[in-house]
Amino acid sequence: MDWFKKQSNLVQFILLVIPFVGWICELVIRWSVVAKAKQLNVIDLVIALVYTFLGWAWILHLIDAIAVLLGKGLLFIDFAKVA
Repeated sequence: MDWFKKQSNLVQFILLVIPFVGWICELVIRWSVVAKAKQLNVIDLVIALVYTFLGWAWILHLIDAIAVLLGKGLLFIDFAKVA
């Protein structure tokens, strides 16, 4: 997770749009947010489960890739609360 957020927006975008790599990146990042959270957030858990079972669908990666390009980062992830 730390490695991903240190990359430039362009590298993050490229990682997210590569078919299998994007899904793995999403899984690792979202589950590490759930695992490292000081207090379990139900929304983070639900989003992690959605990406686990539906994350292979291109629409979720496309939405996150566009958000990364716009500089907003991954949706529903607040890296500050995990750091």
